[in-house]
Amino acid sequence: MGNKIKIMNNEKGSAIVMALIFLSILTIIGVSSSMTSTIELQIVRNQRIYQRDFYIADSAWKYAAYWLEAKAKAPSKVNPSLAGDSGKIVRNFGDAAADDLNDNFADGTEDGKTNLIPFWYNVQYKNTSTIPGSGNDYKKFGYIIKSNANKKQEIEVGVSKIYKVGY
Repeated sequence: MGNKIKIMNNEKGSAIVMALIFLSILTIIGVSSSMTSTIELQIVRNQRIYQRDFYIADSAWKYAAYWLEAKAKAPSKVNPSLAGDSGKIVRNFGDAAADDLNDNFADGTEDGKTNLIPFWYNVQYKNTSTIPGSGNDYKKFGYIIKSNANKKQEIEVGVSKIYKVGY
């Protein structure tokens, strides 16, 4: 019965087991860090697209304000027979008819593009008021401008313009 091998108190090979455990832990940390970085990159990309579309929509309402500013007299409603806000439209998205609200914003109907991103704007009549001290010669017209960029981002702004009545 020669030499007996003591298995219980034998530490041979323990270094390899510890190295494998340590390597497994480092692998798990590396994979989770890589996944976190990928998710963070997606978040940054989405935020960049959101901001880009927001700023384009912000520019689009200014195009509508330029359109309104170019009018020598208050624009008439496109289709006053329609009820609600649809009847107050003086210029629709993509210059469509008042009853076409362009919920889908078909390609090719945009009012313009910025960096190849399409935008649309809509101008609705809100109210009319007299201007103190001017009599009936001048009136202040209020409008609501809605602008949409890339079919995703929408901004609504209230503006007013003074027109000479009977001009």
